[in-house]
Amino acid sequence: MKHIVFLEQYGSLGGGQQVLLELVRAALRTGFRATVLIPKGPCVDRLRALGAQAIVVPECRLSQGEKNIADIFRFAWYGCRTFLSHISLLRHADLIYVNGNRLSPVAMLAQLLLGRKAAYHIHLNHGGLERKLFLLALRLKSTRALVLPSEFIRRELLAADVRFADPRVQVVPNGLDARFSDIPFQDRFTGKPLQHIGIVGRVSPEKGQDVLIPLAKHFPQLQFHVLGDAAFSSEDYYERLKREAPENVHFHGWVDDLPAKVNEIGLQVCLVPSRVKEAAPLVPLQMAALSCLVIVRKLGALEDVAKSLGFIYFDTDESLMLVIDSMIHNRKLRDVDCVRGCFNGCLLQYGNRLFDDRISLLLRKCIGV
Repeated sequence: MKHIVFLEQYGSLGGGQQVLLELVRAALRTGFRATVLIPKGPCVDRLRALGAQAIVVPECRLSQGEKNIADIFRFAWYGCRTFLSHISLLRHADLIYVNGNRLSPVAMLAQLLLGRKAAYHIHLNHGGLERKLFLLALRLKSTRALVLPSEFIRRELLAADVRFADPRVQVVPNGLDARFSDIPFQDRFTGKPLQHIGIVGRVSPEKGQDVLIPLAKHFPQLQFHVLGDAAFSSEDYYERLKREAPENVHFHGWVDDLPAKVNEIGLQVCLVPSRVKEAAPLVPLQMAALSCLVIVRKLGALEDVAKSLGFIYFDTDESLMLVIDSMIHNRKLRDVDCVRGCFNGCLLQYGNRLFDDRISLLLRKCIGV
């Protein structure tokens, strides 16, 4: 039985970890053995429930945003220590699949010293230092794939360096996990006033949850919801939002069963106001599959997804204010047939079965079967 060792840098349940769960599920269904080196957190229990072996490792803690010299030393030391601690496991892996860049040195050492094959999955729009790391991985003949989550990231990498035109650089678009596959369309607007608007996902400055404070003050008749917690991001930012938010902003914390919570709240609109160029966001896909009207910032891969599925998009915080105001007074902007069209398009282009087929094929190619 072929054996894949997955390397994951976080034990939380963010977008990257949701992709990891789908990768592991696909590997097990394909008949491979799956082991995951991962820090402690709720993702560990999910992996074990799937039937994978999950081995808890320490988390590599680095500065958020731009890295400094101390971060580089911590990164290198962490990689060497993790490699040596698990060298026996890595020696017998048929493929090492890196799902978190902070464990890239572990895979590279296994490639150089143990002759192992590896694949690297990118989840963010990384800067210059990380791009150099990806190019280093491509210099190794035993690197089978550099997996990108969107055409947007391919364009960004090619614009930065033509060496990313390597055929091993492959786009495997993010898709829905199984939770969102068989949920029927639900009309959240007919006969109902616009009332519940939310933001879903990890709370951090780059995700833009602070747009809710002026929105909530300007539209006191609406109810705004934050579904998510700070996870590995800034707890100070999350606490500041809760202090400054008016009473019509509701903080629900981490939500384990998102479909059930969306129905409980009666959520109608999902905002995705990210302030950075997202690589391939999962939240707008999930919320479209839950029959919500999705509004995204025209930035990065969000713009591509908006054009593909027909989402409403905006440029600035001020223009978002105008969009919400227009939705209140113009029912055509929340037409149920438009929402249904986004729902159908999302399942057609990003459904779980299609996503599973893509990653199963990727793993078979990488492992050589």
